[in-house]
This record gives sequence, C-alpha cells and structure tokens, in this order.
Amino acid sequence: MFEFNRVLPEEAGISSASILRFLKEMKAYGIELHSFMIVRDSVVAGEGWAAPYRKETLHPMYSFSKTLTAVAIGFAVQEGILSLNDKLVDIFPEYCPPSINENLGRADIKSLLTMSCGHEREMNIWEADRYHGNWIRAFLAHPFLYTPGLVFQYNTWGSDVLSAIIQKKTGQRLVTFLKPRLFDPLGITDAVCASRNMGDDFTSTVQGGGWGFKLTTDDMAKFMWFLEQDGIWQGKRLLNHEWIAQMSARQVETNNPFYNNGHIKSNWLCGYGFQNWQCTMPGTWRADGAFGQFGIVIPKKNAVVCLTSAALNTEAEVNIVLRTLVGGMTGDAERTAMSDLEIKTAADMEKVVCNAVPMKVSGPEAASDQKALEEYLKDWRCPELWGIRAPLLEETYGEIRFKADFRGDPSIQDFVSGPGYYEKDGLSTKAVTWHFEDGQVRLEFELNKEPEAAPAPEFTYDPFSPAGRTIPKGNEHLICHDDDPATAVTETLVVGTDGNMRLSRLTTATVAATGTFLSPSTFEIDARNIETTASVRIHCTFFRGMLNLEATGTIPEESPLTFRTASGMHFTQEDCLGN
Repeated sequence: MFEFNRVLPEEAGISSASILRFLKEMKAYGIELHSFMIVRDSVVAGEGWAAPYRKETLHPMYSFSKTLTAVAIGFAVQEGILSLNDKLVDIFPEYCPPSINENLGRADIKSLLTMSCGHEREMNIWEADRYHGNWIRAFLAHPFLYTPGLVFQYNTWGSDVLSAIIQKKTGQRLVTFLKPRLFDPLGITDAVCASRNMGDDFTSTVQGGGWGFKLTTDDMAKFMWFLEQDGIWQGKRLLNHEWIAQMSARQVETNNPFYNNGHIKSNWLCGYGFQNWQCTMPGTWRADGAFGQFGIVIPKKNAVVCLTSAALNTEAEVNIVLRTLVGGMTGDAERTAMSDLEIKTAADMEKVVCNAVPMKVSGPEAASDQKALEEYLKDWRCPELWGIRAPLLEETYGEIRFKADFRGDPSIQDFVSGPGYYEKDGLSTKAVTWHFEDGQVRLEFELNKEPEAAPAPEFTYDPFSPAGRTIPKGNEHLICHDDDPATAVTETLVVGTDGNMRLSRLTTATVAATGTFLSPSTFEIDARNIETTASVRIHCTFFRGMLNLEATGTIPEESPLTFRTASGMHFTQEDCLGN
C-alpha cells in the first residue's frame, strides 16, 4: 500500500518557522485546527494532529466530498458511461414533474458540476417532505428559473444527484465505484460515505456525494496530490488530463447577487470549477468542506495543504495557509512568510509572495526552528476543561443510580456526538451512575433497546439512515431489557477531572472527555466523538434527587449541519422513585 515518504520541512523547501507560525496564527484567530498535512514534490514536509485526533482518525469531510464526487463523474465520462451533456430529465424520467419547463429540460450533468443548474436558491430538506422524502423528485420539481450553466448558486442537493446518477448508471454506490479506480491505486482503504434514503422509494439509499465522506488526513492528502499531479499516480495516468483541467479551472463566476448576499468572503468569490473553489492566489484552488476541511492545491509550488478543523472563520483559515505556508516555500522564488497582511485580492496575494525574505534551509537557525516545531506538535491538544477536586461533592453525588425519566432517551454516544455524526446507534439510556475516582469520573450508562416500534405510518422520513434501522449489525450484544435487569449492559464514559482527556470506547465511537464542577450543583463535561467535527458541552445539574443533562454543541447550531435531535436527558435518583 502506498505511503508518502517523510522529510524535514527544509528538505522540501519550506521553513519549520513558517509551519510553526501557521499553527500559532490559527490559534490566535480562534481556529480549532485538528490536523494538517503538507505534501510537496511527492513527500510529506509537515504534518500533525491535535490530541485527541490521531493519524488513523476518520474526519467528516462535509463538502470536501463534492470533489470526490466530481472525480467519480470524471471516471464515468472517461469510460463512456456518461457525458457532460446528459440531461437530468433523460436520466430520471420517473422522477420528473408532470410539466417540464425549458430550463429543466436543459439542465445537464455539467450544470450540476458547476452548481449552475438554474435554481435561484438551494432546496431545503423539508421540501422533500412534500414528495414523501424522495429528494430527487423534489429537486427536479424545485423551480428552474435560469438557463443552466449561467447563474451560480451553491447546491449540495445537486452534488447528491450526481452520486445518484453514478448509482443509477453503474449499479454501484459511490464508494464502490471509486474503489478500483481511485481508492485502491492510491492506497485509500478506510473511506466511508453516509447515505440518504429515497423516501417513498425505500428500495434504495444514495451515498451523500455532497457531504457524506469521512477520510483520514493522510487519505485527503493522497487524493489532493493525485489531482495536483494531473490525474497521474506513481507514473500511471488514472484520469485524463482534460477532466482535471476542467475540474480545476474557473467554470462559472460566483460573485452574483443570488449567491453573494454581502457576507460572502473573498475566497468564495473567485469562481467555481467542477465541485471545487478558486482561491485568491492565482492558479490555486481547493476542495472545501464546512468548518474548515480543506485540500488546497498550489501548482506554482508543486504542493498541496490539507486541513481538518472545527472553524467558523474559514476565510482566515485559508488566508493563513496562503500567507504563512505558501509564503514559506521556496520554488519560483526564495520566500518566507511576511506581515499580517490581510489578503482580499489577487494583488494582495502577490505582495505576500513578492516581498518575502530568504529562509534558512540549513544550519543552527534551521535546526532550532525544527526543534521548536517538534516541541509544539508534541504538546498540541484541542481545548480541554481544567478541573479541580471537590471531595464533598464527589461523595454527595457518587455511587447513586439515577434512572431515566423517559424511555427512549438517546444513548450516551448519540448524546455526545456533534456535527458529522450521521447514523445513530439505535440504543437508549435506562440509567446512569457516577463513580468519582482520582483524576477522573466514570459515568456508567445502562442501555435499553429502543422501544418496540408501533406500526409504521405510511411515510416516515429520516434523511440520513436507511428505513427501519434500529440496532446496527454487530451491536446486538448491547441490547438489554427492562424486564430482565440482569442482562443490562453498560457503556462507560470516562471524564478526566485533572485537565487531561480520557478516552472511552462506546458502541461504535471513541469519545474524549474532560470535566469539572462549576458550582455545588453543576458539573460541566466537554465530550468529543473523535470522528465528528466538534465537541459537545454537557451541563449536568443535580437538584433534590434529580439529575438533568443538557447538551450544547461548541459550534453554534445555526444550520442543518449542526442540528441536534436530542439536547436533554432527565433522571431521578432511584431511592426517590418510591420503588
């Protein structure tokens, strides 16, 4: 299996000081960076993971997934399965509205790739309800107001339709289709993709080509390096030059009044290719996922930079890369990073690369920079809660069984998992007991099987999970029943109270957690499913024999990406129940 060679940054023509500055600027801007990888001239020149994230961690890609989907379409075109001019009405005649207007009739695969299919606004998830959850039918019924190919409007549903096209034309789901063509040659073995069901067409689920992939940082870098190398991998061409050239070129302008509402930042106004964005630095482009999942291609430096993060200020995140890392690379000139110049235009970017000073690539200064970077990365961690011991409170609340007030409360894994957690584990919480120990507290959650479902209504729509899913295969051993408490199974969430994360393996996920008492009646937990984007804060309140858990995401919950179906669980101390 392919693995990149690793070298010191200076051996690849980038200064360790620039990488260290990149990391410190990210922190100064309040950007929670989880990992980074810099590939230049086919070698890894820098990489790192903030604890608890690790090299093997799968991270949600969100819209970075779109670029993978565009490559799948490219392979299908290369093999004659599809053409860019194939019309949506011809591919999905069974889902077309009774009346097809001229713009819908013209909408084709290319207009989906460039997000210019003719929609004035993006369809929302609730519109699918009108078509019994069949989102392809809803997409085609959504008004096509403009001539396809002319007006850009961001459209994740269109990317999912591209995934559905692959599935319909090949009989293979997106990951299966990409495996022999892309993943196997590149040595990508762990790629997964969540699915949407098809509502009234329960015979099929479609993998989320616009949002659903999870990859390791290393696999992100392999994929982006394959694109930077023009579709060639280890000397063998996998995807033709014409497709890569079209993908990476500006195909449509994004600075229009329908997309740009006045709050869109400059790196999103430089144009759009085939499911990827142009950057302010000329010739530089990127795969781009929500909250800062980036794969940035820098052809003039023969380099790519991949990031995973939980960021809201993603404009600053991109600019920091361009300002510090790209500025710190030799190549077309001897450069390092310069001032805190704000990059708003291509001219600003040229100031970064034309006014830098030569970097030190060897000698004592370079060795000192390398050592400083190594030390920083060794101690690099995501934010943690620093706790203090409270022996009297621990004695008051410890070793007491609190029973859930409502059957059907989520499992602890479902409860603590933030954005990027797509499939629930199908279990519910029966009770919890707190066990305080030196430097940590163990919360033992007893699990129930979900209550037996009532007869299914005519239509139930879950946008992410296959219909009828209750207990995932392989988790049957975690089922317990109220009428047989002897078979109860517990999941234990271990919370560090000494400022150091503790890792817990739950049903299918690893969770890192820290916590502390905030007052005599409140305990705060920061819990992070490491295969999701951000942590969740759990506010635990003890009051007169009752326990209330309230969960809030650390990313503001203002979009469907961060929507939580359950934010509270309520318990009563067992000896207060009268049974």
